[in-house]
Order: sequence, then C-alpha cells, then structure tokens
Amino acid sequence: MTSSRFERSNTANQHWNRSERGRRITVEGRGFIRPESRFFAIGSCFAVEIRQALRARGRKVYPDYPAIAFDPATQMPGKLPERDNINHYDTFTIAQEIARALDRRRWQREDFWQVGRFRFSQAKGWPLAFQDPHRRHIFSTSLEGVADLSDKVSATIDDGLSQSDIVILTLGLTEAWRIKASGLYAALGPENERDEILSRLEFRATGYRENYDNVQATIERIWAAYPDKTIVLSVSPVALTRTWAGEDVVRANLQSKSTLRAVAGQIARDYSQIVYWPSYEYAMTGDVFREDGMHVRSEVVDRIVAAFLDIHST
Repeated sequence: MTSSRFERSNTANQHWNRSERGRRITVEGRGFIRPESRFFAIGSCFAVEIRQALRARGRKVYPDYPAIAFDPATQMPGKLPERDNINHYDTFTIAQEIARALDRRRWQREDFWQVGRFRFSQAKGWPLAFQDPHRRHIFSTSLEGVADLSDKVSATIDDGLSQSDIVILTLGLTEAWRIKASGLYAALGPENERDEILSRLEFRATGYRENYDNVQATIERIWAAYPDKTIVLSVSPVALTRTWAGEDVVRANLQSKSTLRAVAGQIARDYSQIVYWPSYEYAMTGDVFREDGMHVRSEVVDRIVAAFLDIHST
C-alpha cells in the first residue's frame, strides 16, 4: 500500500477525491517551531515515542525522565533507564498531573498504597512494594522510597513544563480508573479480575463532555501560568490493551478514539491558538503497527515527527 504523507498547504484540501484515498493530509504551517524550541510531551505511550523521536533529532525534550536518579535495588520508575514510559493515558490523569505541577504540589504518603509483587515485576524478587498510582509503574520497597521517587518524578515534570516552549498532549483512552479513597485517578487499572487493586478502584467509561472539560481545564491552566506556550493536541493511534467496558475491544477502542478525536477537534475550533496534529489520521490509512498490532513502528513515528517539525518550523 502507498504510504500516507503530510503536505504543507495554505489551502486545505476540501475534496475527498483529491486525498489519494485518505492518504494525503494537508496541514497549514503555523511557524511556531524554532531551532532552539524546547518540547514537553505528556499523555499516552505515544508521547513516549514522540519524545524519543524528537531527542533523536537533537531536540531538547521534557520531561527529562532519563535524568532521574534512583536506586534500582529498591526503586522502580517504569522501565527507566531503558524507556521513559511514565505515562498518563487518559485526560483525567493528564489534567490531574498538570494541575499538580502548576500548583507545585507533591503526592503525599497517604496517596500511595502497598501492593503484592505480582503487580509489577516478579523478576525484582520483592515480597511487597509501595506504589504511586498516579503515574505508570512507580514502585519502591518502602514508603519512604516511593515518596522519594514520586517527588523526583514530580520535580522533573514541573521543571519540564516550566522550561518548555511547546506542550504536546497526546490523548489515549476514555476508560479511566478513579481511586475510591481519594477521588483522584490512577494511571493504570488492574491487570485482571484477580488483581488486588481492583477493590480500590472504580471503573469509569467516560464520555465526550468530561473529556472536553478535562482538556479545556488543562490548556487554560497552562496558559494562565504560561501564556506564551504553544499547545499541540494529538490523538494516539495506539489501541486499548484490553477493555473493561463489557464489550468487544475493537468496538471499545473505536469508541474511545472517536470520542477523543471529537474532543480535540472541538477544542481546536474553540481555541484558534491550539494546534491539532493528525497523527491518528496518518496511522489509520495503513498498517503502521508493530507485531502486537497496537504500537506504531518507530520509523513511522519518525516520519510523523519529521513532518511535524518540517511543516510547523519557521
């Protein structure tokens, strides 16, 4: 199949028969990217891929998770140092993290919980662990250790948000997990129906209004603190690993992506300063995925990022 392409154009293509079966995507260049621009990307695992591709092109990228110092014998920040997958999959955890960062708050000890070893890595051999549930896979063998690691992650996010020029929000899922005890949101739900954390969480299959409100609140909070930052929205092409909505995963995934695409589109209409980047549309025109059928191949991510830099550079 012929690969898709982005095309810089001052006049958007309005005719499907000129779209090459949906594989030609016209984008108006905004000219907000400079050689010295600094990028902050948060959201789903597609944000991890974006950060990696930007770094590979010599760009300054935040949050600088690889710079976090930790004790591998007692602390586990996701897959660092190999991969900076401290993800925020849904708009609830994105909004929650940005609000915390702008308020310069830290998660408190009562926000952490104790979990069994099967929750994260049998290879570690830890009999139990403590977890910061608000980010993906932040663990330690002690409450003090997880508090220390959580504070380092918070500081990395806070500093990155303040130092960046361009903020990229990648929207991943509409399925969310509310922590019953605090009313906050967990970055990940249970692994299966036997998972010990299932009783601590409330599953929520969220809709358009809530997700729109989360994104709106996030961008308005950022601009209230940093009015000169450019905000970019994108919908992650990466599919649901599994659904908890009680329906077929393909249907649930399309429901989730369609909702988030509608949110991003309406936000871009309501706020002319918002930049929408069509990563999702590009990925949907062909099989761009790895063997797992979920994650986008690295060379495709690189093409998406290269086009983004080219079209929007001064």
